[in-house]
Amino acid sequence: MKNNKIISMSLVVIIAIGLGSYFFYNKNKTVTPVNTATVPIVYTTIYSNKEYGFAFILPSTWNGYTVVKNSWEGNPLNAKTKKETGPKLLIRNPKWTETLHYEDLPVLIFTLAQWDSYVKENFSVSAAPIQATEMGRNNKYVFALPPRWDFDYSQGYEEAQSIINMNPLEAFNI
Repeated sequence: MKNNKIISMSLVVIIAIGLGSYFFYNKNKTVTPVNTATVPIVYTTIYSNKEYGFAFILPSTWNGYTVVKNSWEGNPLNAKTKKETGPKLLIRNPKWTETLHYEDLPVLIFTLAQWDSYVKENFSVSAAPIQATEMGRNNKYVFALPPRWDFDYSQGYEEAQSIINMNPLEAFNI
């Protein structure tokens, strides 16, 4: 029992040091907190997706999260482009219920060729007049945040914005 406590505490310390190092060495990235009056978020939960090659660091308050698999559709913006589709994953807050929707953390997944076509404005993934934001890429995929992803202002959208502002996605080659 005592050994389990020591192991658990050691893991928490190792994770905290690792995350602290990550954020220290990535300090040149622009991070703008949405609500600076809140208590700092402790990041100890990691969603890892080996199929697409990325990990997403989440706060401990998201322990028990779920992932909803969906798809995005790209509508052609010129006659030469065909309709495109791809995976869309929603990392769902564990407090989300049918009656009280908490803000999801969406990840659009593009192949490298799809992304190149998308940034050339050959197709659109939403009616918004702005493009999706690249969060990371690996040797096969680009991971993006949809435009206006949080404009429904679902419960917990401020926390979701804070998570996104911390650049939580880490891509790895597959």
